[in-house]
Amino acid sequence: MSLEGLLIGALAVLVGLAFAFVGYRFFLVLLPIWGFIVGFALTANAIAGLLNEGFLVTVLGWIAGFFVGLLFAVLSYFFWYIAVIVLAGTVGYAIGASLLTAIGVDSGFLVFLAGLAVGIVFFVAAIVLAVPKWAIVVLTSIGGAGAIVVGAALAIGRFPVSGLGEGGIVSAAIGDSVLWGLAWLVLAVAGMVVQIWTSSAYTLDRSGYRDVTVVATRTR
Repeated sequence: MSLEGLLIGALAVLVGLAFAFVGYRFFLVLLPIWGFIVGFALTANAIAGLLNEGFLVTVLGWIAGFFVGLLFAVLSYFFWYIAVIVLAGTVGYAIGASLLTAIGVDSGFLVFLAGLAVGIVFFVAAIVLAVPKWAIVVLTSIGGAGAIVVGAALAIGRFPVSGLGEGGIVSAAIGDSVLWGLAWLVLAVAGMVVQIWTSSAYTLDRSGYRDVTVVATRTR
């Protein structure tokens, strides 16, 4: 267990709890946070691959990840519909990669292909469904539950921070343990139940996909 893993893990758990249990009601506040995390992780992983170093081992990875993550956060706020589609793709990738990892497949290439295939399905579904309330509830619950699992795994030292860049974040946390995968499923379902119960009187007021004044308003 490292201090770095404990701090990043605790942050991931907090963000995950927010997404899983109040994702819809605070959607437009939380979406830029997800955008930052995705931008940061993708950039840091790309830097690690280019330099043939571990994930977040170099200062360059942290700096580049921060600024690209910040850019993703801003874009997620102003073009939130596109950001939701990206959210759907990342959640789908996590599910696909984790399913193969959970059944013992250790081929990084096959895990990547599975994650990519499911990610594309979620990506297309988000476009076709035009992101109704239930799609947002499901995506934030699954994504938030995944973040909680990753954060807990990091905090207890199940895998190092450098492992975040290998084979998908959630799949790295779950490994070949059915219990960790079950914890993800239980948290996701619990998140959906809580969100449906607490957001029944709320609707996402959107006059257009480019409307930056979109807010979650209480219906009368």
